[in-house]
Amino acid sequence: MARMNGILFRAICIGFSLLLLVSALLGSIRLAALNEELTGLEKSLKTLKEENRVLQARVESSLSLEELERRATEELGMQRLSPGQIIYIDLG
Repeated sequence: MARMNGILFRAICIGFSLLLLVSALLGSIRLAALNEELTGLEKSLKTLKEENRVLQARVESSLSLEELERRATEELGMQRLSPGQIIYIDLG
């Protein structure tokens, strides 16, 4: 009976050790996959930041007063006001 208990104890210890080993191996595989995913996401982030910088520069250049005036006069046919067309209103 004592011999059987010793064998059973060893079998349980070996089984538990194998379970821990498999768990550690699976954890290591998952960590490697997450690191690979992180690398891909960092590359995507870098690309998106560069694209955002380019788009921001385009927006800023398109919102300049000179560009706005150019588009108004050349594309829309608008003209600057003459002094006689300006009316000031006293709101006080």
